[in-house]
Amino acid sequence: MKTREPELDVKALCSRKLLDLLKNKECESSLERRAIELELLQRKHYLDQMALLDDFRASATATRH
Repeated sequence: MKTREPELDVKALCSRKLLDLLKNKECESSLERRAIELELLQRKHYLDQMALLDDFRASATATRH
């Protein structure tokens, strides 16, 4: 009998990790990819805030040099 790998628990992962999985194409299946995409859509407000924070960090780093 073949054992199945545990399914990816997208709710247990942070948004940045989920984005990395999508970017690096580390998804095992199209179902995992879709689950990640749906989870990120639900977290959209959080992702917008992360993008603003990343922009702020980039500008703060640029002004130090």
